[in-house]
Amino acid sequence: MSRFRRRGLGEDFGYVPGEQPADGAQWLKLNTNESPLPPSPRVAPAVAAAAAGLRAYPDPFAEPLRSALARRHRAKPEQVFVANGADQVLDCCYRAFVDPGSTVVRTWPTYSLLPVLTRMFSAVDVEVPFEAGASLPSRFATTPAALRFVVNPNSPTGRWITPSVLSEQLGAASGVVVIDEAYCDFAPESCIPLLPRHENWLVARTLSKSHALAGLRVGYAVGSTALIADLYSVKDSYPVDRCAIAGAIAALDDEQHHRDIVGTVLAERARLADLLTDRGWKVLPSAANFIFAKPPDGASAATVAARLRENRILVRHFETPALAAGLRITVGAPGDTDRLVAALDQQVGAVSGGA
Repeated sequence: MSRFRRRGLGEDFGYVPGEQPADGAQWLKLNTNESPLPPSPRVAPAVAAAAAGLRAYPDPFAEPLRSALARRHRAKPEQVFVANGADQVLDCCYRAFVDPGSTVVRTWPTYSLLPVLTRMFSAVDVEVPFEAGASLPSRFATTPAALRFVVNPNSPTGRWITPSVLSEQLGAASGVVVIDEAYCDFAPESCIPLLPRHENWLVARTLSKSHALAGLRVGYAVGSTALIADLYSVKDSYPVDRCAIAGAIAALDDEQHHRDIVGTVLAERARLADLLTDRGWKVLPSAANFIFAKPPDGASAATVAARLRENRILVRHFETPALAAGLRITVGAPGDTDRLVAALDQQVGAVSGGA
């Protein structure tokens, strides 16, 4: 840390992403919630064609992608904000709606980038732990705040709250309410159809997960024209590049491939949960493309993660005390599930409670 860093950030400041080994290193990556299948075969040709025009800036509003997303969600283009990944959507929410000293409310556990952004923007972080069951504590909605976040389905637990319940619980909440639906394509419903009832709601989405475009970085938000205009007022000059726009449109056009990705995840999520449960793991219900599971009694989650890493298999372990007993495991393709379970059975030794 240099002597010039803002004192309010501290030495330990920063978001820590999941480990990213070098491409082609033969790792099984089940730690960053990427798609188990590659992108649509239409994506690479579209990206290559777009590369021919890289001397010119892209459209500052990411057209024609913005209009394509609007049609997908039966909205007007002016109700869609497109950015360099869903993380930039979240960043722009802070830029637009948070002053230094403002209160930002979030659940716990949640996406670990959110408290980092709150400190970055010199806001006050209010953490509200989930209660048992699929509900939010009442003070999550009643605490005065400029901005509040619900990640639904939640990361890292996979917990999902129905849109109708969220509408009831958050209907009177002050400030801007952001529903982060990064994993929603693997859940039964989206909150987007409820937006006409809630002028202060924004729904954030991504094409990284269910469209397999994590490497292109395309995220977006849907909301009222007024809120979307606020986000555009603070955006970067050209937040989405030409290749990303072209690749995203190609992915959206291939609906069958999108359904194949979602179908694979749903089937393997259920199979993986059953296989681990049969081996004594405690698996939380998940509506995302990952599960959160605790090893059998006597096994250390950190040790299991380390032994899997020795076998070139990556899963996500969080050192936070409330999460340290479990592992977040991305749902992979059928062969990935087989390789993971075989490693647990044959090499890790955690299935019998050994550490």
